[in-house]
Amino acid sequence: MHRPHLHGPRTLALIAAFKFVKSISLVVLAIILLRLRHPETGAHFREWLGTFPLATGHELIDRAIRALLGMSTHTMGLVAAIALGYAVLYAIEGFGLWINARWAEYLTAVSTSLFIPLEIWQLAAHFAPIKLLALAINIAIVAYLVWLLRTESGSGHRGERSTAPART
Repeated sequence: MHRPHLHGPRTLALIAAFKFVKSISLVVLAIILLRLRHPETGAHFREWLGTFPLATGHELIDRAIRALLGMSTHTMGLVAAIALGYAVLYAIEGFGLWINARWAEYLTAVSTSLFIPLEIWQLAAHFAPIKLLALAINIAIVAYLVWLLRTESGSGHRGERSTAPART
């Protein structure tokens, strides 16, 4: 089994875990959306959510539930497909980072940085602390990966990571 080293690989393993959590979350979202395409499931889902204290009395959560249940079946299917696509991307990034693959560092840096302008726009349009946190995490991930790639490309080797068979 792969055991992360102290500096870079442990940080990469943490980023990989974050990517895996995002991937799993998107798969769960896609499954929920695909199940909600059936009208009777929407009523059961609303009832089930009503049993949780967090789902009642909070405007943001109530608005999200109304938006979710107000989607057409076509839109739900489309959003589910997009969520599954991103889930695959995040799983590939997470796996590659977990095995310390250099290609995954490039892939993650590029794909994560592409969303930063959109996240800034969303934050400016509708401020929310969670959006600010997500933006900060993504900027930190990109900054770290760019630093790691630049540092290692300048030195010509990857230290202990250079002996890893997964390097391509």
